[in-house]
Amino acid sequence: MNSSGSDDFKIDDTVLAERKSFLNLVEKDERVVAELRTAFDRIAPQFIENFYQHLLAHPASAGYLQDPKLVEHLKQLQTQYFEELVSGQYDAEYAEKRLRVGRMHQQIGLEPRWYLGAYNLYIQECFPAFAASLASEVPPQLLSLLKVILLDIGLTLETYFAASTEHLRQHNKELEQALHMYFQTEVKARQYAKLAGHEIRGSLNAISNVLEEVVDDFAGDIPVEARDSLQGAYDRCSQVMHVVETILAEPEDAGTPQWAETDGLLEEVRDRMAIYGEGRDIELTTPHYSVRVWADPISLREVFANLVSNAVHHLDKPKGQIRVEHQLSASTHIFSVVDDGPGIPRDQQSLIFQPFYRNEAQPHRGKGLGLYFVRRIVEQHGGQVWVESVTGAGSRFSFSLPLNRLEPSVADSKSVTTPEANHRAEAS
Repeated sequence: MNSSGSDDFKIDDTVLAERKSFLNLVEKDERVVAELRTAFDRIAPQFIENFYQHLLAHPASAGYLQDPKLVEHLKQLQTQYFEELVSGQYDAEYAEKRLRVGRMHQQIGLEPRWYLGAYNLYIQECFPAFAASLASEVPPQLLSLLKVILLDIGLTLETYFAASTEHLRQHNKELEQALHMYFQTEVKARQYAKLAGHEIRGSLNAISNVLEEVVDDFAGDIPVEARDSLQGAYDRCSQVMHVVETILAEPEDAGTPQWAETDGLLEEVRDRMAIYGEGRDIELTTPHYSVRVWADPISLREVFANLVSNAVHHLDKPKGQIRVEHQLSASTHIFSVVDDGPGIPRDQQSLIFQPFYRNEAQPHRGKGLGLYFVRRIVEQHGGQVWVESVTGAGSRFSFSLPLNRLEPSVADSKSVTTPEANHRAEAS
């Protein structure tokens, strides 16, 4: 699974050259640093052991190192990391590797202060060894000064990141409030739609009756093309009528979790396919059995409808296929909507569930809220939602729901945005 928008952060050759120039890091520096590689190779095994013993001795860093196999793997990576530090090769590939380390630290929640602390260990142990290899000595005062410098950098970055985090938290809070108001407006609009639905139903009935009478009474006098068009208009009226009837038939306790059967909900989604597809040849297959889940049936239907319509709108083939699948895990139902469309680039997969996000390269233009509401609804039901996709090979949107009845207080308290551990695959 992709981590966040930080994956988009890159440093090209021009930017890297500017940074090196500001640091006055020139080719001569790269050459002389590379001369330290032999000294590092000699001390690396013992240094890495000391390095991890120190990390394991502190609860804050030891918490990341519970698995012995992980520690051994990290030792190898750490050795390679410091080897590259004295390689003398500081190009775009080197920069990308360092950015990748930063992304990984961000994913696991490792704060910059621990990273700087680890660098302090490197300086304090390796610099004297480097100096000895050059028949020289590092004055202890300079090593002490380096400790103070790293402490100073850490404190400065701490305030910077704290302020940035607070700003982002406040922005997200305001956005959540705005979206909540929007969601409530949508609910009220739906209530008004039910009132208007009675008028719409009457009008559709009248139009359908006229179309039917025209086709029946004047079939012999109407050209075949015109008769087919009238029949198509009649069929479309019938389809829209069914959707209106579904809205009007929604129970007064809509929004209340209850035991619901998925077959009826998916059948309602199937009835909408003609509207979603606008005449395109799209096949929708659903499980041949019904699944009984604890959920608000109206909201769950809209989750399925949003995922199916999203797949329809982005299909790039004359004839498309969409499948709704169901699996059971130890504690959850897992539903998936699978399509054979264009797929989603990796750099966008972490963004599509964010509000107002739209792929400008796609012809479909929506509000960018459909998948966001899917996530909100699923999380309110105590579940999670995620996507697996390969460009050119289609997408699999999945969500989970608890097997057992979930009390509202528990569901409301959950705010999970990462998929289940067993479903983190980046491609189906």
